[in-house]
Amino acid sequence: MPPTLYLIDGHALAYRSYYALSAGNPDRWKTATGEPTGGIYGFASVLLRLLENDKPDYMAVAFDVGKTFRHEMYPEYKGTRAKMPDDLRPQIKRIREMVDDFNLPRIEMEGFEADDVLGSLARIASAQGLGVKIITGDRDLLQLVDERVIVNLPGRSMSDARDYYPADVVKKLGVRPDQVVDMKALMGDSSDNIPGVYGIGTKTAQKLLAQYETLDNIYAHLDEIPGRFQNKLATDKKIAYLSRDLARIHTDLDVNLDLEHARADQLDVASVTQLFRELEFYSLIKRLNRLTRTPVSDAYSAVDGQLSLFGEAGAGKSYSASPLPTIATQVVDTRESLSILKKKLEVAEVIAFDTETTSTDKMQADLVGISLAVEIGEGFYIPLGHKKGKQLPLDEVLDALRPSLTNPKIPKIGHNLKYDYVMLYRYGLQVAPLSFDTMIAEWLIDPASR
Repeated sequence: MPPTLYLIDGHALAYRSYYALSAGNPDRWKTATGEPTGGIYGFASVLLRLLENDKPDYMAVAFDVGKTFRHEMYPEYKGTRAKMPDDLRPQIKRIREMVDDFNLPRIEMEGFEADDVLGSLARIASAQGLGVKIITGDRDLLQLVDERVIVNLPGRSMSDARDYYPADVVKKLGVRPDQVVDMKALMGDSSDNIPGVYGIGTKTAQKLLAQYETLDNIYAHLDEIPGRFQNKLATDKKIAYLSRDLARIHTDLDVNLDLEHARADQLDVASVTQLFRELEFYSLIKRLNRLTRTPVSDAYSAVDGQLSLFGEAGAGKSYSASPLPTIATQVVDTRESLSILKKKLEVAEVIAFDTETTSTDKMQADLVGISLAVEIGEGFYIPLGHKKGKQLPLDEVLDALRPSLTNPKIPKIGHNLKYDYVMLYRYGLQVAPLSFDTMIAEWLIDPASR
C-alpha cells in the first residue's frame, strides 16, 4: 500500500463528538471551572484512536470558516439547519487549538467549505501517489471516492465507523461516486437545503442515472422520459443545475499540502499534555504517553508544573500535589539484573506495576515491556517486545515475576489496573491482589474528571 494521508473533516467530527457525548447530560462534560468539554474530548479520543490503531503516515484537519460561495449562489443554502449549540461554539475554538498543539496542519479557506478543502487536498495527494482516507460524518464526501480515496463514515456510534470504497458507495446510494453530484441535482438534499427537481425521489434518480449516466445526458434525452417526470425535469431545469453546482465539491483550490508538517509521528507531546491537563482529560494523558512511548516524567518536563493525578492545585480543591521525586530507572535485560529484581520483589512491602503495549485495546495489544517499582525513587523496566536492543525471553521473565506478582501478602498498585491486569493475564500471569488504582482514586476525589 502507498503512504496514506488521513484528512479529518474538523466540524463534522466536532459535531458528531458533541452529540455523542453531551446529549442528555451536558453537565457531565465540564471542567471544575465549568468549561464544556464533551465535543473536545470526543474529538481528541478519535484523533488518538486513529494514531493508535491506523498509524497513518500523514494527517491534516480542515475546518469551515463561515459563509461560502454557495450562500451567494443560493441564500437558502443550509438554511434549515439548527443553530450551533451555545456550548459547542467555544469547544470548536478549543478543538482548533488542540489540532495546533498536536502539531498537525489545520487548513481553512475563506469562501469555501471544509469539503472543498478536503477534496482539493485529496486531489493533490492522489497526484503525488499517496492513498487518502477522509474521516467525516458527511455523506457528501462520497463523491470523492475512487481507487485512491476512501471515505470513512460513522454508523450508529462513533466507534461503528466503516470505510467506503467505490463498490460500497454503489451499494449504499445506488449510484457510482462520480454520479453522486448528479443524484443530488435530481433529488436534492434536505440536510443542506438543496432543492433538486420537485417530485424526483431516490428511486427515480437512481433509475434515470442508471439509464442515462449523467444529468447532461438526461436533459439531452428529455423527450424519451415518461410524461410526468419529463414535465418535472423540464420545469425545474435551472433548479437542477443550480443544485448540481451546490452539491459539487471543488477539488481545484490552491491549497498547500505540507507533507513534512503533516507527518503523524511528530506530535508535540508537551503541548498536548498541557492542554489535556487544562481540560482535565487525565485518562487521555496516559493514552498519549502509551502512544508516544513517553515516560510520564518526560512528558511533563517541558510544561509548567508537575503531574498531579488530582488536577491543578488552587482550583478550588483542598489538596495539592507533591513534586515528583527523581527516579533512577534500571533496564532489566540480563539474567543477572533479572535475578536482582526478583529478589527485591519477593521482599517488597508493595509493588507498583505498569505495562507498555502497542495499543490501548487490551484485547488486541502486544506486550512491549513491564515497569515495576517497590520504593520511591527507583524503577525497573523490562523490555520484551522492542524491535531493537537486548531482551530476555518472555517466559523467563514471567517465571521470575510470578512468585511476587501472585503473592497474596504483597499489595499491587497501578494506574488503570484493569488494563494492565488483563494484559498480563493474556500472557499467563494473573496478578493478585489488586489493592489500589490511582485512576479510580482520582475519580473518587473528582468524579467530573476524565
